[in-house]
Amino acid sequence: YVDDEELARLEQYVFVPINLNDASDEDIQSIPGVGRRMLREFKEYRPYTSMAQFRKEIGKYVDENELARLERYVQLK
Repeated sequence: YVDDEELARLEQYVFVPINLNDASDEDIQSIPGVGRRMLREFKEYRPYTSMAQFRKEIGKYVDENELARLERYVQLK
């Protein structure tokens, strides 16, 4: 048995990063911890031209630790 905390820790190693610029709502919400509010924020700033832009815009809504965690789940194309 793997508890929720361990599962969350392991998911970062098996999750295939999504292209945030063209991902569907369902794809974005598949990122652990992302709900409707963050879905809206992610979509508001599309298209992202760089990870620096992603960090700047999404950093308005989450702290540095959460921003670093989210970066592991996204890519920009």
